[in-house]
Amino acid sequence: MAQDNFNVVGKNLILLSNMILNNQNLCKLLYYTTKNPLLEPDFETDILMNKNIRVVPKIPNFETENGSFILIVLDDFIVDSKNNDFKIATIRFDIICPIENWVINSDTLRPFAIMSEIDKMFNNLRINGIGTLRLTGAERIILSASESGYSMVFTNYEFN
Repeated sequence: MAQDNFNVVGKNLILLSNMILNNQNLCKLLYYTTKNPLLEPDFETDILMNKNIRVVPKIPNFETENGSFILIVLDDFIVDSKNNDFKIATIRFDIICPIENWVINSDTLRPFAIMSEIDKMFNNLRINGIGTLRLTGAERIILSASESGYSMVFTNYEFN
């Protein structure tokens, strides 16, 4: 199904963020700043929307906002030359963590635990209105001396 207007793009961002809100482990990694966030109690994840999970590309204010963050970005729109509809070519998840919260346990680091959850959720997943996603890469992002992370890019390789 082609996406014929930008209203659908906003709905797709909300769909992706709601999928993340339904992953309790991922939400714990974002919300709790402890060394063992997965051992913390479950919670109502809705409190993370527009805070730790963002569809608006706004960098967090690390002095007043706690936890780690995911910014969801739909990118690289492609216009079909035959009918002028457009399709989303990439979905990017920017994962930002305060450096002091990177080390969570002896097994991994917080950004990689978050990336693992996102990869399990979205790689090779077919989403109505978007298509089938495939992880095509990730690269480091550094915002400051105290905040950095990774940007994961999923390509829509099979449009609806």
